[in-house]
Amino acid sequence: MRLAANKVEKGMQPIADRLLNNQPEEKENRIGGLRIFGATEEMADQLVSFHNSYFGDNRKSEHWIWEYRGCHPDLSFFTVVVDEGRLVGTMGSIPIYLRVAGEKILSNKLENALLVPEYRGKETATDARIFHECKAREKGSQCLWAYTPVSKSAIREGYTVFNGVICGVVAAMNLSVIASDTLKSTKHPFKKKILRLASQFLLWIYGSILRATVLLPKSNYDIVSEPLRETDLDDFYRRLRIAYPNMIHIDLNARYLKWRIHDNPILQYRSYYVYDGKDLKAYAFVHAGDVRAFLTDFNFEHIDAGRFLLSRIVNDLKDQKAGFIVFAGNLENPSLKRVFRLLRRWGFVHFNKTNLIVKNLQFRNGRALTNAENWCMTGIGTEGYTL
Repeated sequence: MRLAANKVEKGMQPIADRLLNNQPEEKENRIGGLRIFGATEEMADQLVSFHNSYFGDNRKSEHWIWEYRGCHPDLSFFTVVVDEGRLVGTMGSIPIYLRVAGEKILSNKLENALLVPEYRGKETATDARIFHECKAREKGSQCLWAYTPVSKSAIREGYTVFNGVICGVVAAMNLSVIASDTLKSTKHPFKKKILRLASQFLLWIYGSILRATVLLPKSNYDIVSEPLRETDLDDFYRRLRIAYPNMIHIDLNARYLKWRIHDNPILQYRSYYVYDGKDLKAYAFVHAGDVRAFLTDFNFEHIDAGRFLLSRIVNDLKDQKAGFIVFAGNLENPSLKRVFRLLRRWGFVHFNKTNLIVKNLQFRNGRALTNAENWCMTGIGTEGYTL
């Protein structure tokens, strides 16, 4: 995600002035030949082409429609900036319900924020951002958030920036799959491939030794692919909040999971639910690609349930010949710290990090949003194109 901002120059009367004067209900705003307005589904082809041309992706219009119209189409919106008929900027918002210390609120996850280079650092960025935030308030959104490497411009725009808290970890599982993928790659010269193979071999050795020493608990846990009751995940997080009362997490209701996991047109997931009797004790959503598998979401109530589930996932992915397993989450969150400790015990090592940024729009308990430890966020909070 890219963000841009600049203070409005004195003497100018840009769109931002009109929006700040209580006119966010306008469906379109103009300044000269510049137009800022909400996109429609009919624009999907143009918007996807614009994105693909800058980021080198291969997204399709049906992907855009799924992402922004698939779950809560009445709450979704997508801002576009057009200058003299030319598309020059976008900013998308995915409506996602959060639980903040148990309270359910509407939020917007920012995606596809792009402004062509010649418009960055100008009042156009401010105009688009304010238009977008006004629309979010109209829809009832309480806060905005995003995963992004951007920090300085986000701070200028009033966001709280949690630097580097979203941490990625990886474990090497199948050396032959990893080696084959590295040697086939056309991205690197041969000497660099050899160096990569050496580091991958060391990672595999390290993980294999650790996993060989893991002792699995004796248990009566059952693993199923669907929850026994629709409310089981809600009950699971309710129990977690006894230990972590200020936790912020995505409300994993049936509608959200149907959109994000079960009806995802890009990625296929396998769901795991671990039960002790009738109580859900751990869960995970896993996507297995050609070389990399992703623990898109993973959490547990008790460590034994987490170890039991991770063992099953690792064995399943071995059967599928996954080269790597990847997990990403907020390293500052106490609940997820337990997950990271377990993963490190199984040979996972850190490989990258990015920021989590948050902006309170109208939530009365705004202080809860500004503590990095509260945010229990994993890969399920991404767009759903890779994780």
